[in-house]
Amino acid sequence: MADKTTLLKSLKLLAGIPEAELAKLGEYLAPREFADAQPVFEEGSTGSSLFFITDGHVRIAKKLRSSAAQTAAYKELAVLGPGDCFGEMALIEAATPRSASAIATGATLLFELSRDDLNRWLGANPTLAMGFFSRLVQTLSGRLRRSSNELTLLFDLSNLLLEPFTNATHMFDKAMPRIMQYLEGDWVAGAYLYNQFNDEMDLADTEGDFKSALERLKVDPAAAKNAWLDDSTYQVVFPGKKRPMGSIVFHRSKPLENEEMNETGRTLTTSARLIASALENISWRAEDDMRSRLKKNIQAGPY
Repeated sequence: MADKTTLLKSLKLLAGIPEAELAKLGEYLAPREFADAQPVFEEGSTGSSLFFITDGHVRIAKKLRSSAAQTAAYKELAVLGPGDCFGEMALIEAATPRSASAIATGATLLFELSRDDLNRWLGANPTLAMGFFSRLVQTLSGRLRRSSNELTLLFDLSNLLLEPFTNATHMFDKAMPRIMQYLEGDWVAGAYLYNQFNDEMDLADTEGDFKSALERLKVDPAAAKNAWLDDSTYQVVFPGKKRPMGSIVFHRSKPLENEEMNETGRTLTTSARLIASALENISWRAEDDMRSRLKKNIQAGPY
């Protein structure tokens, strides 16, 4: 019981509820164990339970159907960790199909709370109900706001990257501030590009006072994969055929919490895929222009 109560005390959803009442709620929690990649529930299934994560992580993902191939890919919406909860809509709307799938990432232990058991707990102390559902709405509203920001960013960035940029530095100068206006908090960023002449990653563009922040950070410009360097610094890498084409290091002055890190990392990773495609197009156009000039010089003959 102590472990359940400690977990419940850490949840924003249950903030302000007396410990004695949390202990009573703990009596209704049923432990559920899941192996890596095992679904907790599938999109479209009918649910009536809320889940609290005590160990491991859960990936929330939405199916993206391909009518041509009749297959389904997944769009990751969130990665939740210990102290988080999910499946809230099952408490609000009865017999409503799940809007996304929940999949365990690594060995995961959850506590399940059914709608009926929640009603029994609240029924024993009706004064808790208004505060509980008020915080529930705040939780759902926050997730919707963050998802809306991500979708708006990706739409905005996609349109921007359709422009015919003359070079990668010009593209970074336009794209980086566009990304950062959607990030919450005080951020700086630095973009690196591979320089084939010195075989190094050169700092090509910055936003904010990135160089001052860089003195405190452990950045590897030649890193090969996306990663959090610490709890306030994320590096996205643009893969290339032989080596990375470059990367962007984003740094926030205030450390991020776990859920913020998961959501921000996902948003920046998706943005990086769009930028990587733009870099490939810029490189292709530069090579094509060089081939055209070489062809003209050959046709013109020697001097």
